[in-house]
Amino acid sequence: MWAQAQEMRSNSFSIQFGNFNTTSGQKSSANYNVTDTVGQVGSGPYGQYGSSSYFVGGGFQYIYQIDTFSFTISRIAVDLGVLTPGLHNTASHTLRITTKGAGGYQVFAYEQRPLQTQGGIAVIPDTTCNAGSCDQVTAQVWTTQTIPGFGFNMAGNDIPADFVNNTFFRQFANRAASEAMQVVMSSANIANSRISTVTYKAGVSGSQAAGNYQTGVAYVAVPGY
Repeated sequence: MWAQAQEMRSNSFSIQFGNFNTTSGQKSSANYNVTDTVGQVGSGPYGQYGSSSYFVGGGFQYIYQIDTFSFTISRIAVDLGVLTPGLHNTASHTLRITTKGAGGYQVFAYEQRPLQTQGGIAVIPDTTCNAGSCDQVTAQVWTTQTIPGFGFNMAGNDIPADFVNNTFFRQFANRAASEAMQVVMSSANIANSRISTVTYKAGVSGSQAAGNYQTGVAYVAVPGY
């Protein structure tokens, strides 16, 4: 056993022997890289960050950082093309996230409003799926081509469990209706280049007014520390 004696001072405290452990450092082989602190006294978080009068992080392991935080979207313009009554059109892009904090992450999404023409004269409503039961919280099967609407599917890493396969769709939370944005990717662990695919789908009825329909979809990536 060895001890690394350190002394830390300020106007209000003095701490000696800031680290006391059996072993610590970085170890590697052909298959892994790992850092550890074994036998450290008093490690772990004390208090709750942001909601209590104090927070102390004792020991570096639980907040160990592997990379810088990054969040990218493969393309920001998604074109669903010319919509024909009785047929669904789809288009996709990917989300990629890397976090440096051991507290995981969440990615939220919302739409500015449903698909509509300029000025909101005509609207393509958000989908309610085959059974009329999907919403911004729960995905359901949407395969019937004659059911119009606008919705999205998720596939890939860290997506909500209700996206069972590529036939399950949700509405986006509608900001114009004050609906709360919803989680579309999340993990309690460090994320290293986690990728998901968002597939947008739209369909119209025979009575839908002609025109160019559009909306904006916002993604908010929040790292945890």
